Amino acid sequence: MYRSLLVPLDGSELAEQSLPYVKEIAQAFNSEAILLTVCPPGDPLKHVLAEYLEKKAEGLKSPKLKVRPLCIEGEPAEAILDFAAGNKIDLIVISTHGKGGLSRWPLGSIATKVVQRSHIPVFLVRSVERAAVAVSLKKVLAALDGSQFAEAIIAHAESFARAMGGKVVLLQVIEPVKAPQLVIYKDWEKVEKDLVAKLQREAERYLGRKKTFLEGKGVKVGVQLLQGRPAETILQYAAENDIDLIALTTHGFSGVTRWAYGSVASRVVEASTRPVLLVRPPLPAVKD
Repeated sequence: MYRSLLVPLDGSELAEQSLPYVKEIAQAFNSEAILLTVCPPGDPLKHVLAEYLEKKAEGLKSPKLKVRPLCIEGEPAEAILDFAAGNKIDLIVISTHGKGGLSRWPLGSIATKVVQRSHIPVFLVRSVERAAVAVSLKKVLAALDGSQFAEAIIAHAESFARAMGGKVVLLQVIEPVKAPQLVIYKDWEKVEKDLVAKLQREAERYLGRKKTFLEGKGVKVGVQLLQGRPAETILQYAAENDIDLIALTTHGFSGVTRWAYGSVASRVVEASTRPVLLVRPPLPAVKD
């Protein structure tokens, strides 16, 4: 599924924290990893960046890992997105922060633009002061909400589980039912309880179907149905159950809107301390 990886680097150690994951993914999927640095037009230090990339490429290369360094000119985010779109890139692997350093913002400016605008899946690595030496991607959490939009993540989670010899956990979170502003029910608590029970039954059937489908393809699968605020519940479950990768689509039940990515995805991206795989779901077919 991921034959070609694009790895933006800017010469900083923070940006390089994506490289252990690049190695893991590229070896598992037999991918080519393109290490990309973007410099301003006419930059006199372009040769220094090119030498830097060559060094990083040599450090990654192995019989099972093809690496190609590339230095291009332009505005970083624009150049990354244009290159990815024009060169059949399957996955962009990028750290949340680069040479701008860690800040109070959850994502650096370049990562923010890439995540918001990319139509290609993005594997986002949280930049930290002390990066982990060894990485694992065996336990993948696929966040679902019962919609076809969110369901687009299943194939990607399956691919990671297969390639890594791991497991997929299908997680669906049922949100609390909000009372209408004008309560027309005498016993709202009972109505709320019945609605939640109905949603839970539907979710159990849905998760059961997806579990059976994946198990039929030889994939190890677990399911979890929880109640709470979706983003916070996803993050809490991931932290408490040693999840290696959170996978979700940019939009779910609310559909693809004018916003770059939905509120659940944005909150997960901003707060997650573990890698996040973001996939933009296909647009629904337009009926004549």
